[in-house]
Amino acid sequence: MRCLIIEDELLERRALEKLFKMCFPSKFEYVASAMNGNTGLKMLENSDFDLVILDINLPDLEGTEILSLINKNYPETKVIMATAYSDYEHIRKSMRNNAFDYLLKPYSIDTFKEAINVFISSVEEESFGTANTIGKIKKYIEENYMKDIGLEDIASAVGFDKSYIGRVFKKNEGKTIMNYVLEYRIEKANSLIKKGMSVSEVSYAVGFNDPAYFSKCF
Repeated sequence: MRCLIIEDELLERRALEKLFKMCFPSKFEYVASAMNGNTGLKMLENSDFDLVILDINLPDLEGTEILSLINKNYPETKVIMATAYSDYEHIRKSMRNNAFDYLLKPYSIDTFKEAINVFISSVEEESFGTANTIGKIKKYIEENYMKDIGLEDIASAVGFDKSYIGRVFKKNEGKTIMNYVLEYRIEKANSLIKKGMSVSEVSYAVGFNDPAYFSKCF
């Protein structure tokens, strides 16, 4: 997993980086840090992060404002708010903006480990669910590739919104669902052609309505 620390205090940033290396050396392959909100947002544009540790009190942007932008633009990235403010209003505002959790400064090693362990558990549960969803998508395609199927059909079959399954599949498989459908059809077509079937017969057998378009794809 990959983590971004957005914290203006140099000692706080270094302490968090050290805690990640000390407590979770095998769980996080990359821990980066930013000294202000704008730098952090720029880093989020250029790289994928699973977790952001976000200070509420930053010199350039309000932490809750950054939280809202992360929720809007990077919905799969979880955010743990770090704050010296223990008053209810700051915590309430963070949780209202879908913060995953919060840490009150100064936090101990134990409270840090507890928060990160909860995050890791949630990611592992989501990963299991994601793998299950992708498995259902592939199974449906393998059983229905010879039909005229689209993203709406696949989404309906697996019980999720098409934009969700499209995003999850692309992130985990590195290709769109419909590209996977095409590749699977071509793989099956190759096998049928080797068995001696004509191009026209094969095109209809693997779900193409137009032999000329099939030939182009093949």
